[in-house]
Amino acid sequence: MFDAIGTPDRADQWIRDTLSAGGKLMGFGHPVYKTTDPRNVMLRAVAQELGSTHLELAVTVEERALAIFRELRPQLPIYANVEYYAALVLDAVGLPRQLFTPTFAISRVIGWTTHIIEQAKNNKILRPSARYVGPEPTTTSLDGGGRS
Repeated sequence: MFDAIGTPDRADQWIRDTLSAGGKLMGFGHPVYKTTDPRNVMLRAVAQELGSTHLELAVTVEERALAIFRELRPQLPIYANVEYYAALVLDAVGLPRQLFTPTFAISRVIGWTTHIIEQAKNNKILRPSARYVGPEPTTTSLDGGGRS
């Protein structure tokens, strides 16, 4: 997103164009935090401490996005989430971009494991709300790829 925006003076137009086309701003919105994500405050400070080359742009984009969200969608409390400044931190420490998502997923393993332990301890399976939107399974995908 920062690459596409390029410079702070292009933020408003890019944000408006993206939202009007039905797109989403990456790093915004969270199912629990309906205000500033406290983790984001810390990650922004870490990005600054690490000398992120994208920090000025990220701060401007965040400010403009919040203002535009309030204007266009005042009923939705949308704020930057933990991924927003985490991307700057990962970039600042030299992690290749293609590893950002796997790194985020790996960091969730502790939480997922804790949920499994909790379910086993309470002898109750927790069923989160979800809706599968992928392709319909095929016969070969159900039998392991057609092998016997």
